[in-house]
Amino acid sequence: MPVYAAGSGLSILFGELASLAEAAPAGHACLPHPDTALLTCDSPHPPLTRLDSDSGILWCLGELFSYDGADGDTAACLRRAAADWGAEALKPDRLNGRFVLLRWDQRASEWQIVTDRIGSCHLYSVWEGDRVRALGSDLLTLSKAASRRALDWEAIATFFALGFYLDDRTCFTDVRVLLPASLYRLSPAGDLLAHRRTWAWHHTVDAARSYDETVEQYDVLLRQAVRRITQTGQTIVPLSGGLDSRSLAAVLPRGADTLAYSYGYTPDSIETAIAARIARERGFAFTRHVIRPYLFERLPELVRTLHGCQDVTQARQMSINGWVHERADAVLTGLWGDVWCDQTGLADGLPPGETVASHALHKMQKRGRDWLLEHVAGPQLGGQSIPDLLEDRVRTGVAAFAGIADPDFQAKVYKTSRWAFRWSNASLRGFEPGGVPRVAYYDIDLVDFFCTVPTAFARDRKLQIDHLKRFAPDLARIFWQEAEANLYLAPYGRWLSLPRRAFHRLRRSLRGERPIQRNWEVQFLAPGGREGLEEWLLRPGLRLHDVAAPEAVRALVDGLYAAPEAANGYAVSMLLTFSAWLEAAV
Repeated sequence: MPVYAAGSGLSILFGELASLAEAAPAGHACLPHPDTALLTCDSPHPPLTRLDSDSGILWCLGELFSYDGADGDTAACLRRAAADWGAEALKPDRLNGRFVLLRWDQRASEWQIVTDRIGSCHLYSVWEGDRVRALGSDLLTLSKAASRRALDWEAIATFFALGFYLDDRTCFTDVRVLLPASLYRLSPAGDLLAHRRTWAWHHTVDAARSYDETVEQYDVLLRQAVRRITQTGQTIVPLSGGLDSRSLAAVLPRGADTLAYSYGYTPDSIETAIAARIARERGFAFTRHVIRPYLFERLPELVRTLHGCQDVTQARQMSINGWVHERADAVLTGLWGDVWCDQTGLADGLPPGETVASHALHKMQKRGRDWLLEHVAGPQLGGQSIPDLLEDRVRTGVAAFAGIADPDFQAKVYKTSRWAFRWSNASLRGFEPGGVPRVAYYDIDLVDFFCTVPTAFARDRKLQIDHLKRFAPDLARIFWQEAEANLYLAPYGRWLSLPRRAFHRLRRSLRGERPIQRNWEVQFLAPGGREGLEEWLLRPGLRLHDVAAPEAVRALVDGLYAAPEAANGYAVSMLLTFSAWLEAAV
């Protein structure tokens, strides 16, 4: 049973599995103890940095941008962290980046593992009772090597209902993902010695800071975050019609040394048109892409890269990975800016009869889930109520943040600890074959800052809009896709754009055109799309047919092509993802 394969990232094996390290190529195995081994591949995603010291060996999977207030590249930050760790003075809450740190403590003869605050770099664990059999960064390799691969239907139900696996669960009953902001200690045999949180969510409003001072502080910290993630390698920024990438553009250096690109579903995409204007205002070197059909040619690669944990049609960035790889080392993303710089819908308090948990669940549930739950997950759960399961899981998760008084910020923290952790961070893996993803809004100083901002300052994108008006008025004057107007006219955008929207709707109706708004429409409705779906959903012998009746799947596919809409598009996309993962991993 091989545990090591090309492209398998990083693995730690415990107990009897450690002997399999002997099959690893020279230079790929580290055996610090007879009962444990760490394996690597030539070019892991994310990148891997190793540091040897008198007290042990330290690996960083991913990247560090600062430690305890001192900026630097991964190697420099790792050296400072190793010195503190060796002196038992590590400050894990001040480690800043997208990373998992793994340390073999020679003196204590144990593994110590630290995850970042948002859990943006995933490391999976395979459990046998109370003992860990193996850890790994590549879910497919790890599962095939160490898991019994029994499907976890409760977890799969959450995947279908929400679009991501909830909490630390995966599709297999014995595989979990390590939690964010955590320090784990493991014996050489894989016994869990301890697990503790390294940082806690809070909402401590700075009442002494005025709104104008808050906007100024946001500018300072955003510039610092972007400076940190651009200090090494050639970076490139994807621009869109929204405000998050525009906010990054506002603080990036002007001129052609800043590389930018955008992608849309049609040559006349409003998204790429807005991005082109932003780039032109700032003098960026810019390339516009139109997303073409690519999914079925690369489906096994895509589902493996995403670890089977995200709808494969959502990671549209993978359509141009090769192009990005030729030009850049890292991709800057504005991910989570819209969450920090807005409300979740509870800025005015909880409506009667609603709780933070019920509000969060309503926001997360996907249209199109019903077919998946009825025809795939439900029958495997023997009559167990899936709505009750979801409500219980979300209620338990939200309860951990009961100490946060502001219901909107409580919902925001829950969303960050689940949605960002398992959905958004899964999508980051879609960038990795092209360039290492770097997330400015995950910077710990920005996170600390937003934990002090009143919801009233952030609601309805007020803070972000006023920042752009004040510090980048040239970009504020550019059309904002969501508001249908520039930032100065945003409050009136829906009314001002009414004639234009009516004209375009009438023109599409007269021409018989259907606007393309989602990647699945490009991939499924193009020539060859139906053949691709039938290959992965209806081909005789698929593992999917062990859990979903082929005639029901056929009816779902027929329904998509008879009347494509958001719900059946989601159901087919998720079923495709699940089928491709079953073929690869089970």
